[in-house]
Amino acid sequence: MAPLVWMITGSTSGIGAALVNQIIARGDKVIASGRKTEERLGHLKSDDVALLDLDITSEWPEIKAKMEKAWETFGHIDVLVNNAGTSSLKSAEDADEAFVNQMFQVNVFGHMQVTRAILPLFRAQGNGRIGFTSSASEWGPIPFMSHYAASKAALSTYVESLHKEVRPLGIQCVSFACGGFPTNLGQPRDNGTAAFGSEGTSIQAYQPLMADIAGMMMEDPMAFMPGDLAKLSTVLVNILSKEGLSATLPWSVNIALGSDAFFMGKKRIEEHKIQLDRWKDVSCSTDRLPGTYTIKKRYSKLISLLEE
Repeated sequence: MAPLVWMITGSTSGIGAALVNQIIARGDKVIASGRKTEERLGHLKSDDVALLDLDITSEWPEIKAKMEKAWETFGHIDVLVNNAGTSSLKSAEDADEAFVNQMFQVNVFGHMQVTRAILPLFRAQGNGRIGFTSSASEWGPIPFMSHYAASKAALSTYVESLHKEVRPLGIQCVSFACGGFPTNLGQPRDNGTAAFGSEGTSIQAYQPLMADIAGMMMEDPMAFMPGDLAKLSTVLVNILSKEGLSATLPWSVNIALGSDAFFMGKKRIEEHKIQLDRWKDVSCSTDRLPGTYTIKKRYSKLISLLEE
């Protein structure tokens, strides 16, 4: 079988760097993109490894041009992995417009723009796969990570709807709800930006809870990062290439990766059911004709998370 051609965003560290190494080890071709790629990944360049400087928060014309350049590198792309991301511990009241904008530009809007740029190329090709590294925090948001959790929930919801749009065209999408892995996700994107949790909060009322959460994380960091990056990269590549354990499973648009992610997802589903049942009478009391609603079969199919 011919080697696959991959493109990875945010490939200079963490999950992205692990993915690049895994793809190289497989003998596939990869376009490793990110900021300062020559400086950070120059030693990997070869006939099968191309580097592309790409800031996914750039304006649309630059994103479009860079994606077209990436496509031309090996003549096509089989798999795109939208991986770039950022995180920070901050109260909702402390978070100014610049902070919120950066969080969503990196974690949501940038991925949307990169995806928008590759979709016409995948449509013309008749196939393609797009993976997105999201977070299990969409299922278990904790205090002071409201913007991060919201950005990841937005991304995963976008991916689910996107997949339903493009699967008739031969394109498949999947969001990976990752648990805790030892990456530098919380490190600043720029020298002038504070690292994860280092700023604390300027509002005294929030300080006890924030100190308690930060202390809990620092007391036993590995308890919140049980995942193994090398194993994660292997699983991600296997899912997106339909190999290994995923080869016999139906495609899924949202996959929990990590025992902690699995636990959070399962806990959220169980608690949602309790809440839905508890509030059922109130929920249904707003119907024009109480007790008569039946969901249309076609609509039920459209909203379904499961593949047939």
